[in-house]
Amino acid sequence: MDERTLTYLQQLPRSTAAVAMLRALGGELAGQVPAPQLRALLYRTGRALAREHSASSIKTLAEFEGFAGRMLASLDLGWMQIEEVSGAVDFLHGAAPLTAWFGTAAAEWSAGLLEGLYAEWMMQLGADERLDVREIEDRALPEGVVRLRFAHESAFGV
Repeated sequence: MDERTLTYLQQLPRSTAAVAMLRALGGELAGQVPAPQLRALLYRTGRALAREHSASSIKTLAEFEGFAGRMLASLDLGWMQIEEVSGAVDFLHGAAPLTAWFGTAAAEWSAGLLEGLYAEWMMQLGADERLDVREIEDRALPEGVVRLRFAHESAFGV
């Protein structure tokens, strides 16, 4: 690589460029693809991301919470907290950069990334294929925090 290119790349504000590109991409995709398909695409993307950062050696929910917290921080994807509820496990996820990446109009589909991420991690830990992770509406949560539920698919009306 030549010196000018190296100097340019070292001085380039990568996160700013990536955010601008993702916003433009998200806007274009939203104009061409229905929201359910975009959510499914982000879900598959989240699963792929989880495969790159495997949780396969985890044995307990407490260990998983620590692993996920560290992994999310290293990827700049926010924070998470586990809550056990009757018949399910909830993941509270905050400070995800999804709005910054895709804009507020993407709220309908962007959480698919987190759903896929947690679903794949749960599969790696031995979850049955009939268990899944879905965003659950919770108006009591502060802005920027989402509730994702890990439960049997029947809990989601499938």
